[in-house]
Amino acid sequence: MPEYCTCGAKLPEDARFCHKCGRPTREEPVVVEEAPLAPPPPAEPPPPQFPPIGFSNGPAVRVALLSGVVAFLLSVLTGQIVPAASILGLVAAGFLAVFLYQRRTGQRLSVIHGAHLGWISGIIGFAITTALLSAVVVMLSNPAVLDAMREQLKTRPGSQANIDQMLEVMRSPSNLLTGVAITFLLFTVFPACGGALGAKFLDRD
Repeated sequence: MPEYCTCGAKLPEDARFCHKCGRPTREEPVVVEEAPLAPPPPAEPPPPQFPPIGFSNGPAVRVALLSGVVAFLLSVLTGQIVPAASILGLVAAGFLAVFLYQRRTGQRLSVIHGAHLGWISGIIGFAITTALLSAVVVMLSNPAVLDAMREQLKTRPGSQANIDQMLEVMRSPSNLLTGVAITFLLFTVFPACGGALGAKFLDRD
Protein backbone atom coordinates (compact mmCIF):
# COMPACT_ATOMS: atom_id res chain seq x y z
CA MET A 1 0.00 0.00 0.00
CA PRO A 2 1.44 3.46 -0.85
CA GLU A 3 2.38 5.76 2.07
CA TYR A 4 1.05 8.89 0.34
CA CYS A 5 -2.12 9.54 -1.60
CA THR A 6 -2.06 11.21 -5.00
CA CYS A 7 -3.31 14.37 -3.27
CA GLY A 8 -0.16 14.44 -1.14
CA ALA A 9 -1.70 13.39 2.17
CA LYS A 10 0.16 10.79 4.22
CA LEU A 11 -1.90 7.66 4.61
CA PRO A 12 -2.18 5.75 7.88
CA GLU A 13 -1.20 2.12 7.90
CA ASP A 14 -3.80 -0.21 6.34
CA ALA A 15 -6.01 2.73 5.34
CA ARG A 16 -8.56 1.89 2.69
CA PHE A 17 -9.43 5.50 1.84
CA CYS A 18 -7.62 8.76 1.95
CA HIS A 19 -8.75 10.78 4.95
CA LYS A 20 -8.32 14.00 2.97
CA CYS A 21 -9.79 13.42 -0.50
CA GLY A 22 -11.60 10.10 0.05
CA ARG A 23 -9.79 8.33 -2.77
CA PRO A 24 -9.51 4.55 -2.26
CA THR A 25 -5.99 3.39 -1.68
CA ARG A 26 -6.49 0.06 -3.47
CA GLU A 27 -8.99 -1.61 -5.72
CA GLU A 28 -11.35 -3.97 -3.97
CA PRO A 29 -13.88 -6.32 -5.56
CA VAL A 30 -17.44 -5.09 -5.29
CA VAL A 31 -19.72 -7.68 -3.74
CA VAL A 32 -23.32 -7.36 -4.86
CA GLU A 33 -25.77 -9.15 -2.66
CA GLU A 34 -28.46 -10.82 -4.68
CA ALA A 35 -31.96 -10.61 -3.35
CA PRO A 36 -33.39 -14.02 -2.47
CA LEU A 37 -35.65 -15.36 -5.17
CA ALA A 38 -39.31 -15.54 -4.25
CA PRO A 39 -40.64 -19.07 -4.18
CA PRO A 40 -42.77 -19.89 -7.21
CA PRO A 41 -46.51 -19.76 -6.60
CA PRO A 42 -48.12 -23.13 -6.00
CA ALA A 43 -49.33 -24.69 -9.19
CA GLU A 44 -53.09 -24.78 -9.50
CA PRO A 45 -54.53 -28.23 -10.07
CA PRO A 46 -55.69 -28.65 -13.65
CA PRO A 47 -59.45 -28.62 -14.12
CA PRO A 48 -61.02 -32.07 -14.44
CA GLN A 49 -61.25 -33.29 -17.99
CA PHE A 50 -64.45 -34.92 -19.17
CA PRO A 51 -64.96 -36.90 -22.37
CA PRO A 52 -66.92 -35.25 -25.18
CA ILE A 53 -70.68 -34.98 -24.84
CA GLY A 54 -72.08 -38.43 -25.47
CA PHE A 55 -73.19 -41.59 -23.75
CA SER A 56 -69.61 -42.22 -22.59
CA ASN A 57 -69.69 -38.99 -20.54
CA GLY A 58 -71.02 -39.95 -17.11
CA PRO A 59 -72.07 -36.45 -15.93
CA ALA A 60 -73.72 -35.77 -19.28
CA VAL A 61 -75.72 -38.99 -19.13
CA ARG A 62 -76.89 -38.31 -15.56
CA VAL A 63 -77.92 -34.77 -16.44
CA ALA A 64 -79.62 -35.98 -19.62
CA LEU A 65 -81.52 -38.62 -17.64
CA LEU A 66 -82.88 -35.99 -15.26
CA SER A 67 -83.70 -33.62 -18.11
CA GLY A 68 -85.33 -36.44 -20.07
CA VAL A 69 -87.70 -37.11 -17.17
CA VAL A 70 -88.41 -33.37 -16.99
CA ALA A 71 -89.05 -33.32 -20.75
CA PHE A 72 -91.58 -36.14 -20.42
CA LEU A 73 -93.36 -34.53 -17.47
CA LEU A 74 -93.47 -31.08 -19.06
CA SER A 75 -94.76 -32.46 -22.34
CA VAL A 76 -97.54 -34.34 -20.55
CA LEU A 77 -98.54 -31.57 -18.13
CA THR A 78 -98.37 -28.68 -20.58
CA GLY A 79 -99.92 -30.75 -23.36
CA GLN A 80 -103.02 -31.39 -21.27
CA ILE A 81 -103.50 -27.64 -20.72
CA VAL A 82 -102.31 -26.20 -24.04
CA PRO A 83 -101.13 -28.80 -26.58
CA ALA A 84 -98.79 -26.34 -28.32
CA ALA A 85 -97.12 -25.55 -24.97
CA SER A 86 -95.62 -29.04 -24.85
CA ILE A 87 -93.08 -27.86 -27.44
CA LEU A 88 -91.92 -25.13 -25.07
CA GLY A 89 -91.58 -27.75 -22.36
CA LEU A 90 -89.27 -29.80 -24.56
CA VAL A 91 -87.17 -26.73 -25.37
CA ALA A 92 -86.96 -25.89 -21.66
CA ALA A 93 -85.75 -29.43 -20.90
CA GLY A 94 -82.84 -29.05 -23.33
CA PHE A 95 -81.96 -25.68 -21.82
CA LEU A 96 -82.09 -27.21 -18.34
CA ALA A 97 -79.70 -30.00 -19.37
CA VAL A 98 -77.02 -27.50 -20.43
CA PHE A 99 -77.52 -25.42 -17.29
CA LEU A 100 -77.16 -28.41 -14.97
CA TYR A 101 -74.14 -29.80 -16.83
CA GLN A 102 -72.23 -26.51 -16.75
CA ARG A 103 -73.07 -26.00 -13.10
CA ARG A 104 -71.98 -29.51 -12.16
CA THR A 105 -68.78 -29.69 -14.20
CA GLY A 106 -67.83 -26.00 -14.60
CA GLN A 107 -67.24 -26.55 -18.31
CA ARG A 108 -68.56 -24.29 -21.00
CA LEU A 109 -70.37 -25.94 -23.87
CA SER A 110 -70.35 -24.87 -27.47
CA VAL A 111 -73.62 -24.54 -29.35
CA ILE A 112 -73.05 -27.91 -31.05
CA HIS A 113 -72.28 -29.67 -27.76
CA GLY A 114 -75.29 -28.02 -26.13
CA ALA A 115 -77.51 -29.27 -28.94
CA HIS A 116 -76.01 -32.76 -28.56
CA LEU A 117 -76.72 -32.78 -24.83
CA GLY A 118 -80.29 -31.62 -25.45
CA TRP A 119 -80.69 -34.33 -28.08
CA ILE A 120 -79.58 -37.01 -25.60
CA SER A 121 -82.12 -35.67 -23.09
CA GLY A 122 -84.81 -35.89 -25.75
CA ILE A 123 -83.82 -39.46 -26.61
CA ILE A 124 -84.25 -40.44 -22.97
CA GLY A 125 -87.60 -38.63 -22.78
CA PHE A 126 -88.70 -40.38 -25.97
CA ALA A 127 -87.71 -43.76 -24.51
CA ILE A 128 -89.79 -43.07 -21.38
CA THR A 129 -92.76 -41.94 -23.47
CA THR A 130 -92.52 -44.95 -25.76
CA ALA A 131 -92.32 -47.36 -22.83
CA LEU A 132 -95.42 -45.88 -21.21
CA LEU A 133 -97.36 -45.81 -24.49
CA SER A 134 -96.41 -49.43 -25.10
CA ALA A 135 -97.73 -50.34 -21.67
CA VAL A 136 -100.99 -48.52 -22.43
CA VAL A 137 -101.31 -50.31 -25.76
CA VAL A 138 -100.82 -53.68 -24.09
CA MET A 139 -103.39 -52.83 -21.42
CA LEU A 140 -105.98 -51.66 -23.96
CA SER A 141 -105.51 -54.84 -25.97
CA ASN A 142 -107.00 -56.76 -23.05
CA PRO A 143 -110.84 -56.65 -23.35
CA ALA A 144 -111.31 -56.97 -19.59
CA VAL A 145 -109.06 -53.97 -18.89
CA LEU A 146 -110.77 -52.00 -21.66
CA ASP A 147 -114.23 -52.69 -20.26
CA ALA A 148 -113.13 -51.73 -16.75
CA MET A 149 -111.62 -48.50 -18.06
CA ARG A 150 -114.80 -47.60 -19.93
CA GLU A 151 -116.83 -48.29 -16.82
CA GLN A 152 -114.69 -45.96 -14.72
CA LEU A 153 -114.70 -43.17 -17.32
CA LYS A 154 -118.44 -43.15 -17.99
CA THR A 155 -118.94 -40.05 -15.88
CA ARG A 156 -116.28 -38.03 -17.77
CA PRO A 157 -117.49 -36.34 -20.93
CA GLY A 158 -115.53 -37.22 -24.04
CA SER A 159 -113.66 -40.12 -22.44
CA GLN A 160 -115.40 -42.70 -24.63
CA ALA A 161 -114.35 -40.81 -27.76
CA ASN A 162 -110.75 -40.71 -26.56
CA ILE A 163 -110.69 -44.45 -25.94
CA ASP A 164 -112.21 -45.14 -29.34
CA GLN A 165 -109.62 -42.89 -30.96
CA MET A 166 -106.78 -44.74 -29.22
CA LEU A 167 -108.21 -48.07 -30.33
CA GLU A 168 -108.45 -46.81 -33.90
CA VAL A 169 -104.76 -45.88 -33.82
CA MET A 170 -103.87 -49.28 -32.38
CA ARG A 171 -105.71 -51.07 -35.16
CA SER A 172 -103.76 -49.17 -37.83
CA PRO A 173 -100.01 -49.96 -37.78
CA SER A 174 -99.33 -47.09 -40.17
CA ASN A 175 -100.99 -44.60 -37.81
CA LEU A 176 -99.08 -46.10 -34.89
CA LEU A 177 -95.73 -45.80 -36.69
CA THR A 178 -96.57 -42.26 -37.76
CA GLY A 179 -97.33 -41.31 -34.18
CA VAL A 180 -94.07 -42.83 -32.96
CA ALA A 181 -92.11 -41.01 -35.68
CA ILE A 182 -93.70 -37.68 -34.83
CA THR A 183 -93.03 -38.22 -31.14
CA PHE A 184 -89.40 -39.05 -31.92
CA LEU A 185 -88.97 -35.84 -33.91
CA LEU A 186 -90.58 -33.74 -31.19
CA PHE A 187 -88.43 -35.27 -28.45
CA THR A 188 -85.17 -34.86 -30.36
CA VAL A 189 -85.44 -31.67 -32.39
CA PHE A 190 -86.87 -29.34 -29.76
CA PRO A 191 -84.66 -30.41 -26.80
CA ALA A 192 -81.66 -30.07 -29.14
CA CYS A 193 -82.78 -26.53 -29.97
CA GLY A 194 -83.15 -25.82 -26.25
CA GLY A 195 -79.65 -27.16 -25.58
CA ALA A 196 -78.18 -24.97 -28.33
CA LEU A 197 -79.98 -21.92 -26.95
CA GLY A 198 -78.78 -22.75 -23.44
CA ALA A 199 -75.14 -23.03 -24.54
CA LYS A 200 -75.40 -19.75 -26.45
CA PHE A 201 -77.17 -17.85 -23.67
CA LEU A 202 -75.18 -19.20 -20.70
CA ASP A 203 -71.87 -18.53 -22.47
CA ARG A 204 -72.44 -14.80 -21.94
CA ASP A 205 -71.82 -15.02 -18.18
